[in-house]
Parts: sequence; structure tokens; C-alpha cells
Amino acid sequence: MRSEKLNSWIFSSKNIENIEAAKERLIWGFWDREAGEKFRRNWRTFIRLYNRIKPFDIVVFQIAKSGHIHAVGIVKEKYFDDQAPIWPDEKEKGQVLYPWRISFSNIIFSKTLITTHFIKVENYVDGYGIGELPEHDLRTILNELQKRTDIELNFG
Repeated sequence: MRSEKLNSWIFSSKNIENIEAAKERLIWGFWDREAGEKFRRNWRTFIRLYNRIKPFDIVVFQIAKSGHIHAVGIVKEKYFDDQAPIWPDEKEKGQVLYPWRISFSNIIFSKTLITTHFIKVENYVDGYGIGELPEHDLRTILNELQKRTDIELNFG
């Protein structure tokens, strides 16, 4: 039995295609520090959060700025510097743009909206699209997923 507290996270994407690609490959990625000045200023905050992600943590995937939630996943592991282009903009440019990767044991994905939920994320890192998700917000999202799919969920 696991005794340590699991964390829950929110990962934001600019479009549903990126979330669908994550579901297909069971991988998510984040910008590197060298991505540009806009992101560089938030690098340390991003790394602090990234380093806290651990196996079995729960991740909710949303479309940035809309609150549209399309997926929920369970973290398997994290690693750096994968050189396989996965997302559409990486394939278009022929290079890896998001080398800070997280793999998943599973992802529940829906092209149709699971729910819209605007989440107050205190430790959200703009430009990296990552934030801590409070437990009550996670439970609200999982309850909505359960209602829409008629699948019973129990995350303890």
C-alpha cells in the first residue's frame, strides 16, 4: 500500500491535437530552458514543479485559456532529452521542442469535452502549462468524468 500522498497536476495545451498525440504515445513534454526569453524567466519555477512529479500522480489535460478538459492520466515516469518528435509542431519543424518528458501508464481521453472547469492554480507556471491541481478540483473533474462516461472511479 502506498503511504505517501499523491499529487495531482494540470497540464495545458494550445490544442486538442497535442493531447490526442500524448494519449497515442502515452507521453507529454515541456519546453527546454532555451525555448526563448518568454519561457526562460519561469524556468526555475517549472523545474521545481517538474521535479516533484512522481509515478502514480494524476494529471488532468486541458486546453489553455478555455478550461476544456479532455483527458486524465496516471504518471509512469519522467525523463529528459527524448529525441523523438511527437507533437505536430515538432514533426513540422523536424526537431524536438519539448524534451522534458513524462510517460504515462494510461490516459483516458475524449475528443468531446469531458468538462469545463476553471481551476485556480496557485503554482501555475505560465509558458510551460503546468500547475498543481488542488484535490477538491481533481475530485470535481473525476466526478464529472464518471457522470459522463458511466464508469466508476476510485482514486482513494
